[in-house]
Amino acid sequence: MPLLIILVAFITYFLPFHLEVASWVPSLLLGLVIFFTGLSMNIEAIKKMKSKHRVLGLATFLKWTITVMISVVLAHLFFSSHPEVAAGVILSGTVPNATAATLYTFIAGGNTSLVIAASFLDIMISPIITPLALIGIDGDSVTISFFNLLQSFVLIVILPITIGLIMQRKVPQLVAESANYTKLGSSITLLLIIHTIIGDAKSTISSEFILIPMITAVAFLQVVLPMIITYLILQLKSIRVDEGDIRAIVFHVGLCNTALAAILAIEFISEIAALPAIINMVINLSLGSLLANHLSRKRIYSEVLEA
Repeated sequence: MPLLIILVAFITYFLPFHLEVASWVPSLLLGLVIFFTGLSMNIEAIKKMKSKHRVLGLATFLKWTITVMISVVLAHLFFSSHPEVAAGVILSGTVPNATAATLYTFIAGGNTSLVIAASFLDIMISPIITPLALIGIDGDSVTISFFNLLQSFVLIVILPITIGLIMQRKVPQLVAESANYTKLGSSITLLLIIHTIIGDAKSTISSEFILIPMITAVAFLQVVLPMIITYLILQLKSIRVDEGDIRAIVFHVGLCNTALAAILAIEFISEIAALPAIINMVINLSLGSLLANHLSRKRIYSEVLEA
């Protein structure tokens, strides 16, 4: 998937034409991805998290402190003279966790229920934290109000996932029949989002092309640093967290829904503000996949030794 995202982004940028759509279409497409998430979500697994309030609170606390603070520091440190890019960096670290975090946690042998439950808390927290994190950014074009952001979250995130959960409960046979198609549908829809965003932002990207290497380096740090710091904190003996929960929290903290960040950037700021989110998306999917497969091999190796 990361390779496909890169290919679609490059092809869209260099081709003389692209699919032109209305400004609301990327939001609709992401809402469709989130609907698929709600349709396939394991509700029973979430209910089991009632007995793990401490771990759930720890996952939420670490994400909304470490990830946010690192994003704000990186934005001000490297892009203080480019407020729209700085705002895009901050948006990339103040949105809910990525849907891929659940998949990678599953591959790594982590507690997927923890990631799913924590993502619900993310949806409630993000509209509050994001405007606050953007307060120090200069520029008249960087203004996001709580109510505007909340409205976008309701339409793009809360409503689609609610409809998916309702349909899962009311039409369970639909979930079983659509299981093989939801991942494919989500992947295709995500690629369409990338295509439409890159296509609309071609001229803006060209004018700021010199910033792309720096944005890429910052996005790499924005993904890697929260994961490393979170892992080191969770290794402290005083915290005492199971290995499965550690893996879940690391993915929850490090992987943000940067497709949502890109759409919010375009809606409230500008196309160039979406660039950090798009690059972050490629990096977090790539690194997340590598880490998940490494942990999966490590887990299998340990099970073989124990046997």
